Amino acid sequence: MWLKTIDVIIGFFSKVKTIYTVIQDSDFFKTFKEEITAIPIILLLFWFINHLLIVAFPNGAFFDFFSQMETIVSKIVLFVVALWTAHMALRISFPKVYKYLHDEFYHNFDLLSSDKKLDYAVKFILVFILTAGLVFRGGGAENPEVRKDLLQCLNSQLNVREIAPNRSPEIDLYLKTVGSQVGNPWCGAFVGSNLYWCNIPNPKSAWSPDYAKQQDIIWTYTNSHSLKPMPGDVVTFYFSNLGRVGHVGFYESTDKDGYFITIEGNTGGGLLNREGDGVYKKKRSPYQIHAISRYLKY
Repeated sequence: MWLKTIDVIIGFFSKVKTIYTVIQDSDFFKTFKEEITAIPIILLLFWFINHLLIVAFPNGAFFDFFSQMETIVSKIVLFVVALWTAHMALRISFPKVYKYLHDEFYHNFDLLSSDKKLDYAVKFILVFILTAGLVFRGGGAENPEVRKDLLQCLNSQLNVREIAPNRSPEIDLYLKTVGSQVGNPWCGAFVGSNLYWCNIPNPKSAWSPDYAKQQDIIWTYTNSHSLKPMPGDVVTFYFSNLGRVGHVGFYESTDKDGYFITIEGNTGGGLLNREGDGVYKKKRSPYQIHAISRYLKY
């Protein structure tokens, strides 16, 4: 059995080495070698700075690294698809224009004067920046005064941390309030108990899918007719490996870049999405969120 396992491991690394060799010898790698090499360095730098900020300011809202990487990759794919769609639309709808741009403009670009090259280069860069901005841009939200008490209550709990797995005096109280067994995962209990303490009707459950029922949902990323999220609304997160909603928290606000600021229990300050060690503020892309439910109706 051990020999078989070792053979599998050796085979895996052999395949990785082969793939790496093919990539290294490809024209794409040779052309964009500096850019490709910079990617892991940028990712490590982003993680390191984010981790330092989380340690220095535990009550601040910072990116969840892995979920943010998922969002960035998804947005890059969306950006590439948008460019490819525009390319195909031009090629199909205006074949003569495409042929001219491809045969005359592109292949004869080096023959243009320096001023012309600069003019076209600036215009193309601006178009790319505008396209990227439209793809990555999020929306805004209001901050009604009526929800102030709930937000104050939530912010006062940002120092809650586990002293044993899923245990602390505050966490035990969350679970007991919603009728769940002490020691269970508690993100749903954090939401249900805080709504209950503010006299807001809610599922009062530790089971996160209970907070994503259709009759309560007021916002989804794909629904253009969604209502604007408001402070105290409940955000839910879908996990494909579970096949269901697996995490829940509170929406607090939207920052100037369109990211949702949330307050979540049973999460981590940096690397964890669920089953974390405390109550934290998080900075979430709207793209990551499954749905937002509303229980505070006024």
